[in-house]
Amino acid sequence: MFASERQEQIMALVNEKGAVKIGQLAQIFSVSVETIRRDLLDLEKQNCLRRVHGGALRIPHRVEYLARDERSEKNRDRKAELVQYAAGLIRENDTIMVDCGSTAVEFAKMLVERFEKLTVITNSLDVFKALRVKEKFVLYLCSGFFMHRENAFYGPWTLEALDKFHAGTAFVFPSAISIQYGIMDYDRDLFSIQKKMMEQSDRVVFCADSDKFEKSASLKLADARKGNILVTDSALEDEIFNLYQENQISVIRGA
Repeated sequence: MFASERQEQIMALVNEKGAVKIGQLAQIFSVSVETIRRDLLDLEKQNCLRRVHGGALRIPHRVEYLARDERSEKNRDRKAELVQYAAGLIRENDTIMVDCGSTAVEFAKMLVERFEKLTVITNSLDVFKALRVKEKFVLYLCSGFFMHRENAFYGPWTLEALDKFHAGTAFVFPSAISIQYGIMDYDRDLFSIQKKMMEQSDRVVFCADSDKFEKSASLKLADARKGNILVTDSALEDEIFNLYQENQISVIRGA
């Protein structure tokens, strides 16, 4: 087989699976690991894929920015699944910060089902409304300028309020995640709130449905690196999941 033919087939696999591993490709094409590495380098130079440790990923494309109501209807089953695993990272009586967004609302509903006593700090009116039914929850709504399209607060007063708190965990719900570009979102006003929550917490858990992996957005919240905790649903492709693991990025995925 000519190198060009092999590379065409490699690209077909990348586009289908989202990711490929060097060892698997060497077995599929009965060539050496070094040959596959050269193929991936050639394809990266042609801007066809992105190499990472252990393999390669398709080039992330930008996530479409949808209105809150549209997002709430998209991938609802996946969101309902992933918030179960996110809630598993919490213990009774914990203090947490919760971002805004459609997945954050599903997460809040899961907290109501599973816990009796929590302290929750949020800028989301939707999250606050979902949690207020629990009398033993201690709730702090950090207000400021009100953003109608997200039903959440932002701006200097919200940042000042958040600065007075410390939490064990911040649960942040980004729009896109990729090994190359990092953990990303769109809205610059809410971006500053997310960053402040991350600063005021001992650890950060990024929760995103599988459709947001290997995508990009406008603003970078953090690198996708060792030490970060990502939570997603079972629909995340094995090839992508395995490459994240090889790059020492912790991903909690549904079974």
